[in-house]
Amino acid sequence: MDPETALPRLGAMLAEIGERCAEGRVGSMLPAESLVDVAPVSAARTTVRESIHVAVVIIAAMTAAVGASSALPTLGVNDDLRPWLIVGCAVLAAILVGGWHRVGRLLELVPGK
Repeated sequence: MDPETALPRLGAMLAEIGERCAEGRVGSMLPAESLVDVAPVSAARTTVRESIHVAVVIIAAMTAAVGASSALPTLGVNDDLRPWLIVGCAVLAAILVGGWHRVGRLLELVPGK
C-alpha cells in the first residue's frame, strides 16, 4: 500500500482499538465493516511456510558444510581446524538464510545442551 494513505488509516484503526479496549469491548476491537475484506491468518499455511523455511535453513547449512569440507583441504587448512571451520560455515549459512532467532531455536535441539 501507499504509505501516504496506509499510515493515517493504521493510526485511526489503532486509536479505535485503544478506545474500545479502554471501554472494555475486547470482543469487538474494530467495527465489522472494516474487517469485510480481511482474510484470517491460516494456521496450517503458517505452519507449512515455517516448516519449509526451516528445511531451507537446514539444506543451506548442509550445503555449506559439504562445500567447506571439500574446499578446506585444497586451501591447506590444518586438520585440527577443519571441523571447527566446517561447523562455522554451516552455522553462518544457516544464520544468513534463516536469521539468528530461527537458528537459535534449532540449536536448542542439538543433544548435549
